[in-house]
Amino acid sequence: MEAVVAYVDNELTPAAAGRADAHLSVCPRCSDEVANQARARSMLRAGNDVTAPASLLGQLCQIPTQEIDMRRAGRFNRRGR
Repeated sequence: MEAVVAYVDNELTPAAAGRADAHLSVCPRCSDEVANQARARSMLRAGNDVTAPASLLGQLCQIPTQEIDMRRAGRFNRRGR
């Protein structure tokens, strides 16, 4: 998926973009993924500001704090699990 996003966002090197173009010319599945990503990108860029309920924003703001607190309490191993 990351490669599809990089392709749609024109973030690939010219060589990688050329390889992707060649692949997309013969792979309908990947071509569909690129088309879907391009549509999503366009819709996001054309849309209005996204809003979320205050309760969700509050929960999202707590995520980094919770992870740090859990690490301090020894609830995570070195890989963060």
